[in-house]
Amino acid sequence: MTVPEVAKSTKEGLRATLADLTALHGAPGFEQPLVQYFQRRVAGLADRVDTDRYGNVTATKNGRQPHPRLMLSAHLDEIGFIVKGIEPDGFLRFDRLGGFGDVFLPSRRVSVNGHFGIIGGRPGHLQSADAAPRLPTVTDLYIDVGASSAEEVSAMNIHVGDPVTYVGELAEFSARDRVCGKGMDDRLGVAILIQLLVELEGVTPHAPVLAVATVLEQVGLRGAAMAAHRLEPDYAIAIDGLSAGDTPDSSTTRDLPVVMGRGPVVLLAASTNIFRGSIAHPAMKRYLLAAAESERIPVQLATHLLRGSTEAASIHLTRDGVPTISVGVPRRYSYSPNEVVDLNDLGLAVRLLARFVRDMEQHTDLGFV
Repeated sequence: MTVPEVAKSTKEGLRATLADLTALHGAPGFEQPLVQYFQRRVAGLADRVDTDRYGNVTATKNGRQPHPRLMLSAHLDEIGFIVKGIEPDGFLRFDRLGGFGDVFLPSRRVSVNGHFGIIGGRPGHLQSADAAPRLPTVTDLYIDVGASSAEEVSAMNIHVGDPVTYVGELAEFSARDRVCGKGMDDRLGVAILIQLLVELEGVTPHAPVLAVATVLEQVGLRGAAMAAHRLEPDYAIAIDGLSAGDTPDSSTTRDLPVVMGRGPVVLLAASTNIFRGSIAHPAMKRYLLAAAESERIPVQLATHLLRGSTEAASIHLTRDGVPTISVGVPRRYSYSPNEVVDLNDLGLAVRLLARFVRDMEQHTDLGFV
Protein backbone atom coordinates (compact mmCIF):
# COMPACT_ATOMS: atom_id res chain seq x y z
CA MET A 1 0.00 0.00 0.00
CA THR A 2 1.28 3.45 -0.92
CA VAL A 3 1.93 5.73 2.04
CA PRO A 4 -0.64 8.55 1.78
CA GLU A 5 0.28 12.21 1.93
CA VAL A 6 0.00 13.91 5.32
CA ALA A 7 -1.49 17.40 5.34
CA LYS A 8 1.07 20.18 5.61
CA SER A 9 -0.86 21.75 8.50
CA THR A 10 -0.65 18.49 10.45
CA LYS A 11 3.11 18.22 9.95
CA GLU A 12 3.62 21.87 10.85
CA GLY A 13 1.58 21.43 14.02
CA LEU A 14 3.51 18.32 15.03
CA ARG A 15 6.86 19.95 14.25
CA ALA A 16 6.06 23.02 16.36
CA THR A 17 4.79 20.94 19.27
CA LEU A 18 7.85 18.68 19.21
CA ALA A 19 10.10 21.75 19.22
CA ASP A 20 8.34 22.97 22.36
CA LEU A 21 8.39 19.58 24.06
CA THR A 22 12.03 18.68 23.38
CA ALA A 23 13.11 22.03 24.83
CA LEU A 24 11.52 21.09 28.16
CA HIS A 25 12.98 18.82 30.83
CA GLY A 26 10.96 16.16 32.59
CA ALA A 27 12.74 13.23 34.21
CA PRO A 28 10.43 10.76 35.98
CA GLY A 29 8.98 12.43 39.06
CA PHE A 30 9.97 15.88 37.76
CA GLU A 31 7.50 16.32 34.89
CA GLN A 32 6.08 19.66 36.11
CA PRO A 33 7.13 21.72 33.02
CA LEU A 34 5.53 19.15 30.73
CA VAL A 35 2.38 18.96 32.84
CA GLN A 36 1.97 22.73 32.64
CA TYR A 37 2.62 22.76 28.89
CA PHE A 38 0.04 20.05 28.21
CA GLN A 39 -2.51 21.81 30.41
CA ARG A 40 -2.07 25.02 28.41
CA ARG A 41 -2.21 23.36 25.00
CA VAL A 42 -5.37 21.34 25.58
CA ALA A 43 -7.30 23.93 27.60
CA GLY A 44 -9.29 25.16 24.59
CA LEU A 45 -9.51 21.79 22.85
CA ALA A 46 -11.29 19.70 25.48
CA ASP A 47 -14.52 20.04 27.43
CA ARG A 48 -12.67 19.44 30.69
CA VAL A 49 -9.04 19.24 31.82
CA ASP A 50 -8.19 17.54 35.12
CA THR A 51 -4.85 16.90 36.81
CA ASP A 52 -4.46 14.36 39.60
CA ARG A 53 -2.15 14.61 42.60
CA TYR A 54 0.75 12.97 40.77
CA GLY A 55 0.51 15.09 37.63
CA ASN A 56 -1.40 12.89 35.18
CA VAL A 57 -3.41 15.27 32.98
CA THR A 58 -6.70 14.18 31.40
CA ALA A 59 -8.28 16.18 28.58
CA THR A 60 -11.85 14.96 28.15
CA LYS A 61 -14.00 15.35 25.07
CA ASN A 62 -17.58 14.64 26.07
CA GLY A 63 -19.57 12.16 24.01
CA ARG A 64 -23.17 11.78 22.96
CA GLN A 65 -23.39 8.60 25.03
CA PRO A 66 -21.71 7.72 28.36
CA HIS A 67 -20.03 4.55 27.03
CA PRO A 68 -17.75 3.09 25.76
CA ARG A 69 -15.19 5.46 27.32
CA LEU A 70 -11.94 5.52 25.32
CA MET A 71 -8.61 6.29 27.00
CA LEU A 72 -5.69 7.43 24.84
CA SER A 73 -2.42 7.66 26.75
CA ALA A 74 1.07 9.04 26.13
CA HIS A 75 3.70 9.73 28.76
CA LEU A 76 5.32 13.05 29.57
CA ASP A 77 8.46 11.81 31.29
CA GLU A 78 11.75 11.02 29.58
CA ILE A 79 14.73 8.85 30.41
CA GLY A 80 16.82 10.79 32.92
CA PHE A 81 19.13 10.67 35.89
CA ILE A 82 19.24 11.82 39.49
CA VAL A 83 22.09 13.33 41.52
CA LYS A 84 23.20 10.82 44.16
CA GLY A 85 26.39 12.41 45.46
CA ILE A 86 28.57 15.52 45.33
CA GLU A 87 32.36 15.20 45.34
CA PRO A 88 34.45 17.68 47.42
CA ASP A 89 35.86 19.11 44.16
CA GLY A 90 32.39 19.87 42.77
CA PHE A 91 31.75 16.92 40.49
CA LEU A 92 28.39 15.16 40.71
CA ARG A 93 27.75 11.45 40.93
CA PHE A 94 24.48 10.30 39.45
CA ASP A 95 22.24 7.33 38.80
CA ARG A 96 19.61 6.42 36.25
CA LEU A 97 15.92 7.27 36.32
CA GLY A 98 14.64 4.69 33.90
CA GLY A 99 16.46 1.74 32.45
CA PHE A 100 18.76 1.88 29.43
CA GLY A 101 22.36 1.14 28.52
CA ASP A 102 25.39 3.33 29.17
CA VAL A 103 26.57 3.57 25.56
CA PHE A 104 25.24 7.11 25.03
CA LEU A 105 26.47 8.64 28.29
CA PRO A 106 30.10 9.85 27.98
CA SER A 107 30.57 13.50 26.99
CA ARG A 108 26.85 14.21 26.71
CA ARG A 109 25.42 17.63 27.51
CA VAL A 110 22.91 17.58 30.34
CA SER A 111 20.73 19.89 32.38
CA VAL A 112 21.04 19.54 36.16
CA ASN A 113 18.08 21.20 37.80
CA GLY A 114 18.30 23.89 35.11
CA HIS A 115 22.12 24.20 35.10
CA PHE A 116 24.26 23.17 32.14
CA GLY A 117 26.60 20.23 32.65
CA ILE A 118 28.71 17.62 30.85
CA ILE A 119 28.92 13.92 31.63
CA GLY A 120 32.62 13.30 32.12
CA GLY A 121 34.81 10.23 32.31
CA ARG A 122 38.40 9.12 32.05
CA PRO A 123 39.79 10.49 28.74
CA GLY A 124 40.96 8.04 26.13
CA HIS A 125 44.66 8.98 26.27
CA LEU A 126 44.73 8.10 29.99
CA GLN A 127 43.12 4.69 29.57
CA SER A 128 45.29 1.62 29.57
CA ALA A 129 45.16 -0.81 26.69
CA ASP A 130 43.21 -3.19 28.90
CA ALA A 131 40.69 -0.55 29.99
CA ALA A 132 40.08 1.09 26.63
CA PRO A 133 37.73 -1.54 25.17
CA ARG A 134 35.47 -1.47 28.23
CA LEU A 135 32.44 0.77 27.99
CA PRO A 136 32.28 3.03 31.06
CA THR A 137 29.22 2.49 33.23
CA VAL A 138 27.18 5.06 35.09
CA THR A 139 29.25 4.37 38.23
CA ASP A 140 32.46 5.32 36.37
CA LEU A 141 31.07 8.64 35.19
CA TYR A 142 30.35 12.00 36.76
CA ILE A 143 28.84 15.36 35.84
CA ASP A 144 30.86 18.54 35.52
CA VAL A 145 28.74 21.66 36.14
CA GLY A 146 31.73 24.02 36.14
CA ALA A 147 32.06 24.11 39.92
CA SER A 148 35.34 23.65 41.82
CA SER A 149 33.93 22.66 45.21
CA ALA A 150 30.90 21.18 46.92
CA GLU A 151 30.22 24.64 48.32
CA GLU A 152 29.99 26.10 44.81
CA VAL A 153 27.58 23.34 43.85
CA SER A 154 25.41 24.16 46.87
CA ALA A 155 25.47 27.85 45.94
CA MET A 156 24.11 26.83 42.52
CA ASN A 157 21.16 25.25 44.36
CA ILE A 158 22.14 21.77 43.16
CA HIS A 159 21.56 19.04 45.71
CA VAL A 160 21.30 15.28 46.05
CA GLY A 161 17.99 14.19 44.53
CA ASP A 162 17.94 16.81 41.77
CA PRO A 163 16.92 15.68 38.26
CA VAL A 164 19.29 15.41 35.31
CA THR A 165 18.21 15.20 31.67
CA TYR A 166 19.86 15.34 28.28
CA VAL A 167 20.10 18.60 26.37
CA GLY A 168 18.89 17.99 22.83
CA GLU A 169 16.45 20.44 21.30
CA LEU A 170 14.74 19.68 18.02
CA ALA A 171 16.86 19.63 14.86
CA GLU A 172 15.71 19.02 11.29
CA PHE A 173 17.31 17.04 8.49
CA SER A 174 17.74 18.68 5.10
CA ALA A 175 15.91 15.85 3.34
CA ARG A 176 12.39 14.59 3.96
CA ASP A 177 10.30 15.42 7.04
CA ARG A 178 12.62 13.91 9.63
CA VAL A 179 13.57 15.52 12.91
CA CYS A 180 15.64 14.53 15.91
CA GLY A 181 15.81 15.49 19.54
CA LYS A 182 15.91 14.11 23.04
CA GLY A 183 12.93 12.58 24.79
CA MET A 184 11.04 11.56 21.66
CA ASP A 185 10.04 8.66 23.91
CA ASP A 186 7.37 9.81 24.46
CA ARG A 187 7.16 13.45 23.42
CA LEU A 188 6.07 12.10 20.05
CA GLY A 189 3.04 10.49 21.70
CA VAL A 190 2.19 13.69 23.56
CA ALA A 191 2.46 15.66 20.30
CA ILE A 192 0.12 13.15 18.65
CA LEU A 193 -2.44 13.57 21.46
CA ILE A 194 -2.36 17.36 21.12
CA GLN A 195 -2.60 17.28 17.32
CA LEU A 196 -5.43 14.75 17.52
CA LEU A 197 -7.41 17.12 19.74
CA VAL A 198 -6.69 19.95 17.30
CA GLU A 199 -8.05 17.92 14.39
CA LEU A 200 -11.09 16.74 16.37
CA GLU A 201 -12.04 20.29 17.30
CA GLY A 202 -15.76 20.68 16.70
CA VAL A 203 -16.30 16.89 16.61
CA THR A 204 -18.52 15.37 19.30
CA PRO A 205 -17.56 11.70 19.59
CA HIS A 206 -20.05 8.92 20.20
CA ALA A 207 -18.74 8.49 23.75
CA PRO A 208 -16.17 10.26 25.96
CA VAL A 209 -12.58 10.38 24.74
CA LEU A 210 -10.01 10.72 27.51
CA ALA A 211 -6.64 12.00 26.23
CA VAL A 212 -4.24 11.36 29.10
CA ALA A 213 -0.68 12.67 29.41
CA THR A 214 0.87 10.50 32.08
CA VAL A 215 3.87 10.61 34.41
CA LEU A 216 6.34 8.04 35.76
CA GLU A 217 6.21 5.71 32.75
CA GLN A 218 9.96 5.21 32.59
CA VAL A 219 10.09 3.85 36.14
CA GLY A 220 7.32 1.29 35.95
CA LEU A 221 4.34 2.51 33.91
CA ARG A 222 2.96 4.05 37.09
CA GLY A 223 1.08 7.12 35.91
CA ALA A 224 -1.04 5.18 33.42
CA ALA A 225 -2.03 2.74 36.15
CA MET A 226 -3.15 5.61 38.39
CA ALA A 227 -5.08 7.28 35.58
CA ALA A 228 -6.82 4.11 34.39
CA HIS A 229 -7.87 3.27 37.95
CA ARG A 230 -9.40 6.74 38.37
CA LEU A 231 -10.95 7.14 34.91
CA GLU A 232 -12.36 3.62 34.48
CA PRO A 233 -12.12 3.47 30.68
CA ASP A 234 -13.94 0.78 28.74
CA TYR A 235 -11.03 0.43 26.30
CA ALA A 236 -7.67 2.08 25.70
CA ILE A 237 -4.86 2.80 23.27
CA ALA A 238 -1.31 3.51 24.46
CA ILE A 239 0.76 5.70 22.13
CA ASP A 240 4.55 5.42 22.27
CA GLY A 241 7.74 5.34 20.26
CA LEU A 242 9.07 2.01 19.02
CA SER A 243 12.64 1.27 18.02
CA ALA A 244 13.10 0.94 14.28
CA GLY A 245 15.00 -2.00 12.84
CA ASP A 246 16.01 -0.28 9.61
CA THR A 247 19.58 0.85 10.38
CA PRO A 248 22.75 -0.97 9.21
CA ASP A 249 23.30 -2.52 12.65
CA SER A 250 19.76 -3.91 12.95
CA SER A 251 17.49 -6.26 11.06
CA THR A 252 13.81 -5.90 10.28
CA THR A 253 13.46 -9.69 10.47
CA ARG A 254 15.79 -10.62 13.32
CA ASP A 255 15.21 -7.59 15.54
CA LEU A 256 12.15 -5.47 14.75
CA PRO A 257 10.00 -5.40 11.58
CA VAL A 258 9.68 -1.63 11.87
CA VAL A 259 10.80 0.84 9.19
CA MET A 260 10.73 4.60 9.54
CA GLY A 261 8.55 6.37 7.00
CA ARG A 262 6.20 3.45 6.38
CA GLY A 263 3.47 4.44 8.80
CA PRO A 264 2.49 3.77 12.41
CA VAL A 265 2.99 0.45 14.16
CA VAL A 266 0.32 -1.74 15.71
CA LEU A 267 2.14 -3.48 18.55
CA LEU A 268 0.71 -6.96 19.01
CA ALA A 269 2.82 -8.13 21.96
CA ALA A 270 5.39 -6.48 24.19
CA SER A 271 7.68 -7.76 26.95
CA THR A 272 5.50 -10.64 28.09
CA ASN A 273 7.53 -11.42 31.20
CA ILE A 274 5.79 -12.13 34.49
CA PHE A 275 6.25 -8.58 35.77
CA ARG A 276 4.99 -6.44 32.92
CA GLY A 277 3.93 -6.78 29.35
CA SER A 278 0.84 -6.94 27.19
CA ILE A 279 -0.72 -8.77 24.28
CA ALA A 280 -3.09 -6.81 22.06
CA HIS A 281 -6.75 -7.47 22.80
CA PRO A 282 -8.38 -9.10 19.75
CA ALA A 283 -11.28 -6.62 19.60
CA MET A 284 -8.87 -3.68 19.73
CA LYS A 285 -6.77 -5.18 16.96
CA ARG A 286 -9.87 -5.72 14.84
CA TYR A 287 -11.21 -2.18 15.29
CA LEU A 288 -7.83 -0.50 14.84
CA LEU A 289 -7.03 -2.37 11.64
CA ALA A 290 -10.53 -1.56 10.35
CA ALA A 291 -9.83 2.13 10.95
CA ALA A 292 -6.53 1.83 9.09
CA GLU A 293 -8.22 0.13 6.14
CA SER A 294 -10.96 2.76 6.07
CA GLU A 295 -8.36 5.55 5.81
CA ARG A 296 -6.05 3.50 3.55
CA ILE A 297 -3.25 3.94 6.09
CA PRO A 298 -0.44 1.38 5.91
CA VAL A 299 0.31 0.00 9.36
CA GLN A 300 3.25 -2.09 10.44
CA LEU A 301 2.54 -5.10 12.66
CA ALA A 302 5.20 -5.85 15.25
CA THR A 303 6.03 -7.69 18.44
CA HIS A 304 8.62 -6.48 20.93
CA LEU A 305 9.35 -9.22 23.42
CA LEU A 306 13.00 -8.68 24.35
CA ARG A 307 12.65 -5.75 26.75
CA GLY A 308 10.60 -2.67 27.36
CA SER A 309 6.88 -2.24 27.20
CA THR A 310 4.18 0.40 26.83
CA GLU A 311 1.48 1.73 29.10
CA ALA A 312 -0.83 -0.96 27.74
CA ALA A 313 0.91 -3.26 30.22
CA SER A 314 -0.50 -1.40 33.21
CA ILE A 315 -3.77 -0.10 31.75
CA HIS A 316 -5.11 -3.51 30.75
CA LEU A 317 -4.82 -4.79 34.34
CA THR A 318 -7.25 -2.21 35.72
CA ARG A 319 -10.40 -3.50 37.44
CA ASP A 320 -11.66 -6.59 35.61
CA GLY A 321 -9.49 -5.88 32.57
CA VAL A 322 -9.48 -3.07 29.99
CA PRO A 323 -9.21 -4.10 26.31
CA THR A 324 -6.01 -2.35 25.26
CA ILE A 325 -3.62 -2.07 22.34
CA SER A 326 -0.51 0.01 21.56
CA VAL A 327 0.09 2.28 18.59
CA GLY A 328 3.78 2.93 18.02
CA VAL A 329 5.76 5.37 15.93
CA PRO A 330 9.15 4.23 14.57
CA ARG A 331 12.15 6.00 16.04
CA ARG A 332 15.88 5.52 15.57
CA TYR A 333 18.64 5.68 18.20
CA SER A 334 16.33 5.01 21.13
CA TYR A 335 17.21 6.57 24.49
CA SER A 336 19.91 8.76 22.97
CA PRO A 337 19.76 12.58 22.98
CA ASN A 338 19.17 12.39 19.22
CA GLU A 339 16.17 10.16 18.63
CA VAL A 340 15.01 10.44 15.02
CA VAL A 341 11.38 10.33 13.87
CA ASP A 342 9.51 10.95 10.62
CA LEU A 343 6.72 13.52 10.85
CA ASN A 344 4.73 11.56 8.26
CA ASP A 345 4.57 8.57 10.61
CA LEU A 346 3.28 10.83 13.38
CA GLY A 347 0.76 12.43 11.03
CA LEU A 348 -0.58 9.05 9.92
CA ALA A 349 -0.90 8.01 13.56
CA VAL A 350 -3.03 11.11 14.14
CA ARG A 351 -5.22 10.24 11.15
CA LEU A 352 -5.56 6.62 12.31
CA LEU A 353 -6.62 7.63 15.81
CA ALA A 354 -9.02 10.27 14.48
CA ARG A 355 -10.76 7.61 12.37
CA PHE A 356 -10.86 5.27 15.37
CA VAL A 357 -12.58 8.01 17.39
CA ARG A 358 -15.06 8.79 14.61
CA ASP A 359 -15.92 5.07 14.39
CA MET A 360 -16.60 4.64 18.12
CA GLU A 361 -20.31 4.04 17.53
CA GLN A 362 -19.35 0.82 15.75
CA HIS A 363 -17.29 -0.47 18.69
CA THR A 364 -20.12 -2.54 20.12
CA ASP A 365 -18.27 -5.77 20.90
CA LEU A 366 -15.26 -5.53 23.21
CA GLY A 367 -15.43 -9.19 24.18
CA PHE A 368 -12.48 -11.57 23.97
CA VAL A 369 -14.34 -14.15 21.85
